[in-house]
Amino acid sequence: MGEDAYVNNYDIISIGDSSDSKDNHSNSDRTNYFRNLSLSYFAAEPTEMLEHKHLKELFLENDNPEAHYIEGILQYFLQNKRHNGLFHLRQSSIGNYKDGTYLYGLLLLALERFCKGEKYLDKLKWKENLSTSDQCWERVKKSLSDIPLGMNPGYHIAMTNLEALCKCHKDNMAEECNHGYYYQRLSQFVQFAMNRDH
Repeated sequence: MGEDAYVNNYDIISIGDSSDSKDNHSNSDRTNYFRNLSLSYFAAEPTEMLEHKHLKELFLENDNPEAHYIEGILQYFLQNKRHNGLFHLRQSSIGNYKDGTYLYGLLLLALERFCKGEKYLDKLKWKENLSTSDQCWERVKKSLSDIPLGMNPGYHIAMTNLEALCKCHKDNMAEECNHGYYYQRLSQFVQFAMNRDH
């Protein structure tokens, strides 16, 4: 018993002894800390962040990309401030948050800003590997699962117009058509939104 107690006490003293600590907290960067801290719990459940307004503002002030993603969802879908929502999703993408890039690109497609939406979805390198896009879509669905989406009739029109772009390329086999990928992604979103409304 005496030896075990000695070992345990020694371990505790070593860990807690600040004089032996090699960490120097005087150089810690507050901005860097809040920018890089993971908010994955709140990204999966954005409405939970509504109870932590001060904390959310702190993360946004320090350009945390997940905080911008969360704020983008809240502004776009809950508060019906689409311009603000798109701004935050774009900031999320600029911060290299893949789910923010995916949702931003998807919403641009839904708003018939096809060229810009395609450009953002292309950042996920879907032509090389679809798994990143697939994983983003699964996480985005989780983020939106408790959010009232409200099926916008414009989304269905955008989907129809994007499908038409695919068809006009089918007559010219020499011209490669990538629109099928974007159409499929937009139709997934539209179907998800329609199912949520019923």
